[in-house]
Amino acid sequence: MRNRIILIGLIVAVWLGLKVVDCLFTGPELLLLLGIGIAIMVTHSLWLLNAQHKWRKRSNLLAKTQAPLRQALKLSGRPAGATAPLSSLGNESVWEPWIDIFIAAKNEARVIENTVRNMFKINYDNFVVWVIDDCSTDHTAAILENLQNEFPRLRLIKRAYGSHPGKSAALNEALPLSKGEVIAVFDADAYVAPDFFQLMLPVLEPEGIGAVQAQKRIYDYQKGFLVNCQASEYALDTYFQMGRDLIRGAVELRGNGQLVKRAALVDVGGWNNKAITDDLDLSMRLLVNHWDIRFCPHAYVWEEGVTTLKALMRQRCRWAEGSIRRYLDYIFPLNSPTRLSLVERLDTIAFTVLFVVPALMLLEVTSELIHFSTGLPTHGRLFAIISMIIFLISELNIFVAIKIYRNMSYWRTFLHSLEVSAYVYLHWIPCIVISLRQIMFGKQASTWHPTEHVGHSPAN
Repeated sequence: MRNRIILIGLIVAVWLGLKVVDCLFTGPELLLLLGIGIAIMVTHSLWLLNAQHKWRKRSNLLAKTQAPLRQALKLSGRPAGATAPLSSLGNESVWEPWIDIFIAAKNEARVIENTVRNMFKINYDNFVVWVIDDCSTDHTAAILENLQNEFPRLRLIKRAYGSHPGKSAALNEALPLSKGEVIAVFDADAYVAPDFFQLMLPVLEPEGIGAVQAQKRIYDYQKGFLVNCQASEYALDTYFQMGRDLIRGAVELRGNGQLVKRAALVDVGGWNNKAITDDLDLSMRLLVNHWDIRFCPHAYVWEEGVTTLKALMRQRCRWAEGSIRRYLDYIFPLNSPTRLSLVERLDTIAFTVLFVVPALMLLEVTSELIHFSTGLPTHGRLFAIISMIIFLISELNIFVAIKIYRNMSYWRTFLHSLEVSAYVYLHWIPCIVISLRQIMFGKQASTWHPTEHVGHSPAN
């Protein structure tokens, strides 16, 4: 009810503001808002692009000047890809906290064994693995019980039937039973390299850093148009996450491949059982409680992409609704200068625009149709220009992200970026509209549903 009131209040405030603008200037008032949105999108995109350009230029220079140090790291057994520990080579004081790995599993019999086995291949001594069986009705529990005989550091929690549903509640059930200084959260289909913690921990170690997120990738063995577009969509997410990290903006957790300090979790009260996107909600609460979140592009966590349109829409509608709800839940602290820095607030506003612009475009299309059918003047040409500018901005971001993080040729990147742009617009705009309708008119928030996993063995 609170989110509904806030959202309706915002819509009414925008409508009244547009009426005032229309009375004063007598023009296409919605297009004015879209123009402001474009200005924010352009400024933010250039900001992130410039930050990443400088970072890549500096990284290339460091790669040349510190080649001997990297060779020394390789000979000493440390990961050569880690940039953070380079300055501390020779420092005997290495942070090696106890880590509790949390994996929430609901009907994950197809993938859970491979994931558990992969966790115990991580090159790190101080950890245990907790798998929370969230009332599974398949063979998940039996598989885990057999694995316990093989891996003494595997802990199994069986949730009672009737427990509060959702990943957040499952993770909260494991939190008081664990003892680690760091909590690592993975999905049931996750796969990481043995040096995962060695890459992530140096980023998490500094005081004030509450969490760090790894780069998410789709398994290479998955093929098909839909999966290929998701892989590029993840590259776009990496591009944004990296840019936000470089400008010290509001980096977000992604629920898979994240490390969180216990102190930060305790400070914000653990996970929110009511959230349908546990990662985004936790990101907001860490942010408004003065905990920084960092992004580690060198550490990868692979996961399955969804293979059907129905599964994609179901997953993305949940993501969209959860993302909009978290902005509404924390709208007041997010805009407080005592909670967020100026950069964090500007960065958060820019990403909020991504949800506002599709709604404004839908309203403008509706307005233009009404004007056309009633004989009133329309502004179709101006709207077309604005729509083209928005498309070009998003196309540029997608092109750069694919080129950097999927390393395709320029021509292939251009053609594929057009495919991805169409894919993004065709499913995200309906998802955002559906989510807004659910928040405004639904009796309650959508029910949390896990993404169904197919289950294939990744190459080792």
